[in-house]
Amino acid sequence: MPPPSTHLAAQRLAAQLPALPADMKGNHGRERARYAFVTRTLTILGTRGTVTGDRAEDWRRVTRQLGILWQMGRGEFRLAVYELEQSARAAEAEEPAPAGAPTGTGPHGGDLIFPWQATAEDWISVPGGPAGPFEEATMAMPDRNGIARTVVLIDQGHRFHPGGPQHVNVILDSGVPIERLDAVTERARAREQWAKDHQEWHAG
Repeated sequence: MPPPSTHLAAQRLAAQLPALPADMKGNHGRERARYAFVTRTLTILGTRGTVTGDRAEDWRRVTRQLGILWQMGRGEFRLAVYELEQSARAAEAEEPAPAGAPTGTGPHGGDLIFPWQATAEDWISVPGGPAGPFEEATMAMPDRNGIARTVVLIDQGHRFHPGGPQHVNVILDSGVPIERLDAVTERARAREQWAKDHQEWHAG
């Protein structure tokens, strides 16, 4: 089966995207940043490339940002962006899911996956950061150059740290995977560590 021609859809959408109206260039530059993100991502998709490492996720992000631009827009711009959003949603549906883990096995022996591939049952670890039950992965607000990173929310309720955070936000650059660990093993370790920390806290 030939690969989907979604790169042609990206080229078409990029060519059809109307200029950002002057009255949408305020709001602390948020709509300009969203517009730059859509333009940049469509350009990369149009060359058969990917920003995140997962073209379907790239299209999801484009669709989401076009939807916000539609909400903020007026008149002809709003109508044009709505039609582009529908086209982007159709292209997203054509993209196959990445096969297997992005880059193999992680430093702790778990599978490396994209953040948005994790589920609520997963115990994850981020590069150079904390580990714990996965809660959510969302796209951060794009910057002025149209570059957006991924925010991963990790539950820290399994740790014994009086006054510490119950959740941690970790911001990852595009294409950076997270590691999915064995949840049963990690929960058992967490219970043991919690009991040890609890005992030391009260002994001190």
